[in-house]
Amino acid sequence: MKLSTKWLAGACLWLGVGLRVFSDDIAQTWLLSEPRPTASGSEPSATVSSSPARKYQVSTINYQLPDVSLINANGDDISLQQLLNAEGPVVLQFVFVTCSTICPILSASLASAQADLDQLSNGKQRFISISIDPEQDTPEQLHAYAKRFKADGNWHFLTGTPNDIKNVLKAFDASYAGNNKMFHLALTFMRPGPDSAWRRINGLLGKQDLIAEYKQMLAMPD
Repeated sequence: MKLSTKWLAGACLWLGVGLRVFSDDIAQTWLLSEPRPTASGSEPSATVSSSPARKYQVSTINYQLPDVSLINANGDDISLQQLLNAEGPVVLQFVFVTCSTICPILSASLASAQADLDQLSNGKQRFISISIDPEQDTPEQLHAYAKRFKADGNWHFLTGTPNDIKNVLKAFDASYAGNNKMFHLALTFMRPGPDSAWRRINGLLGKQDLIAEYKQMLAMPD
């Protein structure tokens, strides 16, 4: 298949961003050494904030989430609202298994920070990765994806019906252009508890960025 100049430029941009973001933490090891499934297409670069100190944007938003039942990596039905509304902080991302650009960066960032976030939350936190490719991402594939990133027991990987996933994406204002998963945004959502607003982070985070944003969410000093 002939690749367009635009596709190649986009791929080079993502590679450059990813390596810069993770040059100071262990996530770079995953990105350079782990075998990854590939998918055709390209993903746009994340929105860059005007601040020179960080390459992402942060906003605080309340979302009305649908009452849907999703499927975890063990094949069990899980109520998304019950999972989100349990006690303790939540970090949520949208990914898909065959993604070869921003998804492994998002997941590697969370994987490298999970031990630190566990200490900050006394083990009460939950990490949630929701597949945006439910027709391809079976529980078995999600289980392998979780193993690849050495996910601990507080990290939940979810899939579901295409309609339910579409509704969840819409609720988080995370729908992507042209109904093409290759154009999804690099988003991380977090909140300290079920009655709190969400902290929406648009852009790629390294380990230290993620920890810093998490501490700010919990109103902890740096």
